[in-house]
Amino acid sequence: MPLDPALHRLIEDKLAHTQARQWEMPIADVRKGFRDFWTPAITGQPPAPERIDELTIGGPAGGIRARVYASQGDRRDPLLLFFHGGGYVKGGIDESDAFCRRLAIATRHAVLSVDYRLAPEHAFPAAVDDALAAVAWASSHADELGARPGPLVVSGESAGGNLAAVTCLRARADPRISIGSQVLLQPVLDFTLSCPSMALSASECLVPRDDLAWYYRTYYGGNDLKSPDVSPLFAPDVSALPAALIVAAEYDTLRDEAAAYAERLRSAGVDVRYTCYPGMVHGFQQMAGLVTAAQAVLHEIADFVT
Repeated sequence: MPLDPALHRLIEDKLAHTQARQWEMPIADVRKGFRDFWTPAITGQPPAPERIDELTIGGPAGGIRARVYASQGDRRDPLLLFFHGGGYVKGGIDESDAFCRRLAIATRHAVLSVDYRLAPEHAFPAAVDDALAAVAWASSHADELGARPGPLVVSGESAGGNLAAVTCLRARADPRISIGSQVLLQPVLDFTLSCPSMALSASECLVPRDDLAWYYRTYYGGNDLKSPDVSPLFAPDVSALPAALIVAAEYDTLRDEAAAYAERLRSAGVDVRYTCYPGMVHGFQQMAGLVTAAQAVLHEIADFVT
């Protein structure tokens, strides 16, 4: 279907106000621009979960900042971890705050949002190491977070979806970790940039191929673009993975790799639900101020994890 009119205007506004490409700017300016983008006009007015707490998780290189959204009193909800997007170079728990508030309320899960290390200061595998450490920690500390002990939901958006997928692959051999399901929202799954949807133009999508290429080379200095630690689509074995919800958008360069990963998991016997939202762009699930599909995704996640 055609690109949603509100998202079409968003893309036009972005193109009209872009004065330099991201890789031509200081990284501090790139991060500030991304942070300033997520206003209530985009995200909608953030709701108020019963409880929001800041905490620090022990990580492989020091403390990992995190934020938990949970219920008050005696109610103990299951635990869901969320890894934010931002191309491995920007974003954080503040930028994804409105979405995580909605996620906690919609799913009736305690949501633990993780502020993993960013490139270029902390290149691969820093983010993966932080993600795995956070999942391992959460597996044995749910009670301290006011959540129900048991298998976790591991989720993420874009680069964070990549970290969630990689963590699920790695966790199969880690006895510390029990993951019940994975929720991958417009995830990065193929660093080769070779899927047909990469041909979408900058006037059709929010994250064109050139931006992805910069993110990937800033984050990952290796030559093996098909390594499962960056490209789960090429993992030699995707069996025995947690059940997966994979969400894509019609006008997203990452669309086709999400569909391909869903098919690979399904062929390996993994329980998979795949949805591609028509007329939507990358990051739409955080744009409740612009599109009703943002709430529809939350309903779908809630139905999947219940």
